[in-house]
Amino acid sequence: MTTISHTPLTFAAWVGALSARGYSVLAASHAVPIQLWLRRDDGTALHFLARGTRVSLRRYDASDLTSLVLRSECDCEEHRTAGAGSRTVLNPGAVPSGEVVFDGAEALGWTGYEAGLLDVATAASMFDEMSAQLAGPAEAWQATA
Repeated sequence: MTTISHTPLTFAAWVGALSARGYSVLAASHAVPIQLWLRRDDGTALHFLARGTRVSLRRYDASDLTSLVLRSECDCEEHRTAGAGSRTVLNPGAVPSGEVVFDGAEALGWTGYEAGLLDVATAASMFDEMSAQLAGPAEAWQATA
């Protein structure tokens, strides 16, 4: 017998599941409004964004990413030798190598900010559908396997 869980999917659980599927979740990801920055093993990045009346998933090539060195405000020798952190970011002017967009205004009559109100379970489902559309046939099979 199958039991059905009525526990809502949390952002932390979704991010954990994506990590288990091989994605590296980048620091700029957040739950409200839902925005994910993911890096795949091949170095490409995915940006999933639910804002306004649109939900988009963009793919960027590995060459579109760079590391931004984070330093303390003072930038004194003590802090430099302690080691600076870094964050993966897009190069200025980077153009997506692929994009899938759900237009909520056209499909559901959204008028303002409805995409920003999506719950995590709905966003996760949309991400899976959109990533299958964005992927080639071999990638789509691997994503669902």
